[in-house]
Amino acid sequence: MSKIRIANGPYRGRERGLVDKPITIGRDAEAGLQILDRSASRFHCEVFPVGGMWFVRDMESKNGTSINDEKLKDEELLRPGDIIKIGTTEMVFEAGSASADDDSGDRIRYQDDPEMLSNTLEFRVDELADLSEPAEESLSHGAGGRDGGKAVRILYQVGRILAESDRVPDLEARVLDCLVQQLPAECAVVFRRDSASGKLVPNGVRTAAIGIQPVISRSIVKKTFTENKAVHSANALEDERFSRNQSINSKQIRSVVCVPLVVSGSTRGVVYLSRGQGEVAFDQGDLELTSAVALQLSQAQQVREERRKHRVAINQTVSAMVRALEGRAACVGAGERCARAACAVAVAMRLPEDSRERLYMAGLLHHFPRLSGDAMTATRILDAIDDLEPLLPLVRSAYERLDASGPLRTVGDELDTESRILGATTAFAARLSADPGADPAAVIENLSSDPGFDANVTQILLACHMDGSMYKRPDVPGAAMATDRIERP
Repeated sequence: MSKIRIANGPYRGRERGLVDKPITIGRDAEAGLQILDRSASRFHCEVFPVGGMWFVRDMESKNGTSINDEKLKDEELLRPGDIIKIGTTEMVFEAGSASADDDSGDRIRYQDDPEMLSNTLEFRVDELADLSEPAEESLSHGAGGRDGGKAVRILYQVGRILAESDRVPDLEARVLDCLVQQLPAECAVVFRRDSASGKLVPNGVRTAAIGIQPVISRSIVKKTFTENKAVHSANALEDERFSRNQSINSKQIRSVVCVPLVVSGSTRGVVYLSRGQGEVAFDQGDLELTSAVALQLSQAQQVREERRKHRVAINQTVSAMVRALEGRAACVGAGERCARAACAVAVAMRLPEDSRERLYMAGLLHHFPRLSGDAMTATRILDAIDDLEPLLPLVRSAYERLDASGPLRTVGDELDTESRILGATTAFAARLSADPGADPAAVIENLSSDPGFDANVTQILLACHMDGSMYKRPDVPGAAMATDRIERP
């Protein structure tokens, strides 16, 4: 029997036994042998058996695989003592059985128990949010009282909502809907600090029924925000902290929970819930549950902000790189012109935000292989950057035509909407770069009569020229500033 032992790095000493099936090595958790190396691809190389012997081959990884410090070019026979190297991680091919690994599935024991199965309820994951409340449990217990299962269900639902996507605009409103319905509450409001005025303004408002006009206690919101402390008032009318507040007394606000939204150590806003007269007051459990939900909202916002900063940095870096190459090739602005035109068409066609951003980036890079002078090298550069790798198929299609006369001879039916948009805007930018004095409308009309381009796309492109939308700064993280704008002819 043979095995592979990791000789260095975070997983030093970990071993994987080789039986009769191939195993993959890479940084992905699904790889047969996972390594934590920045130079490793998700599935980097494969070790496989042939006639009792073991061979290794590279799986078209970005940085390649080495055997005994020699670059692996093809499949190679492994001998005991051979060192497989990926990045700085070294793995030794050895004879013998592998010692038990902490995460080895072989350490699990299984037992068949028909009686247990007969007493088991089965649910799909997406059905958990629809579990009904036990009839004997009363809302008077509160979310954090004896009904701990209810709190878990609410937190699970909130987690599912926030995990769907960081680009869905109404995620926060859906979280408030969940609190209003499940807690329940008469109203739920998120206040956030406006960056311009510094004031707390409502960012989302949800009520238990249509027509309810929420009455908010400014003193409670202000206290929560300024002191960064969660506030719970079972009966705000009798709470000495707010007894002089006019809004509480005049509007008969009975029960309030208000907790801060803290992002990266800074209080950015509050989550405010209230119940009116005749309703069961919030309890300490409700305060704890709302605080947990606010924590989830804060973490989701922080993740969104970090992702946006990352996208801004990538987009600005790509834009600067393209402009530098364009300066050398005397075609400054071609990438930005194509990017803005493609993004404008995508907006007019109501494509989703991620599609617009993808088209903007592909527009910037559409001529990158030609500017660099070596298409293969350019492809390897883009492929080596994780954030740009998904753009490669779109960038490759930039010069394709519906009549299959492009460089790759791609048939029109194989070109999706994004490829058709990029193809038309690439031709538009190229023709204006070749003749800067040309009338853009005439150029677009010429494209409309060309069977190589989608007539619907070119008509929308013309409309974007006429209304000026293709000359405005697109709503894409890191898009060129107004000082770098493409002027309308």
